[in-house]
Amino acid sequence: MTSLEGKMKHYAIVVTTFILLFVIGYLISPFKPQFLGLIVGLAFSFFNLWTTFQKAKAVGDIATKVKNYSLFSFFIAGFGVVIRITMAITCVWLALNFPDQLHLISVITGFALIYAIIMADMLVQFVRKR
Repeated sequence: MTSLEGKMKHYAIVVTTFILLFVIGYLISPFKPQFLGLIVGLAFSFFNLWTTFQKAKAVGDIATKVKNYSLFSFFIAGFGVVIRITMAITCVWLALNFPDQLHLISVITGFALIYAIIMADMLVQFVRKR
């Protein structure tokens, strides 16, 4: 397993743990729109991270000539930024259209939570290396 695949597996475990905690919070607390917003935001942002990982993996495979990809794969990889921006807009759109079920600030916080997870992981790795 390469370092990139190992990191992605680690992030998947961390995100799954957070989503399970948010589901428990959704089920036992009166703050259902807030927890559902966190779940939706984190799920959408993890999907964005996964698409970035897939693009990086494809570029690495092409650079090392491990695998040939079709023209369709290049086409989709070229629109990676557009796909990620569309996912962010869709996430906010859902919160704006369903304000009783999804709290907008929680959706945005959940969407940004993946970046906090990545920064915390980088900080832990930096401290371990010292």
